[in-house]
Amino acid sequence: MVVQNPSYPYSDIVTLAMTLVYKDVSCISLKQAAVIKFLKAVATELENGTGKKQTNTPTINWALFENSHPNVFQSNQDPKIQRSATLLDLYAEHAAEYNFNTSGFTSAKGEPVTESTQEILDSLVDEDNESHVNLVKGNALSYAIERFLKALLKARGIIVETIEDLIKKAKTQQEAFIKGTSV
Repeated sequence: MVVQNPSYPYSDIVTLAMTLVYKDVSCISLKQAAVIKFLKAVATELENGTGKKQTNTPTINWALFENSHPNVFQSNQDPKIQRSATLLDLYAEHAAEYNFNTSGFTSAKGEPVTESTQEILDSLVDEDNESHVNLVKGNALSYAIERFLKALLKARGIIVETIEDLIKKAKTQQEAFIKGTSV
């Protein structure tokens, strides 16, 4: 199944990255290391201006992501607190813990991605759930999310001045993406 969304004229890999960041994908057994590589690879495409619609995009099994949706769940620490299960909210929570000074996330940027996008996609989902680790806060994941969001917003012509501003504008984009509209 190929998702067609004229409001987002990006390649399927950019749309998938938006799905990973903006929707609840906790029902999918994702490998955190592959998610990090994927977001970094997509950010590079956006930064280089090659993330627009393409005819030779990698194969994506969209059926795995059909049930992705925004979701709110109860916090383990306090049952009265609800928090979202999206990567954007995980990033926002982690950034707040650093008082929105996320320069420390850069220290975990790691090596450049050398695998092809298709190789990363092939390793993204742990269909047998053998080596699945929940996506948990960490500097490497937060760095990848932040880099992707900055590249995506810049590609959309949206200027970001602070990390708080990045989160606010990304949440606006998230709402539009969920609704299938353009901002």
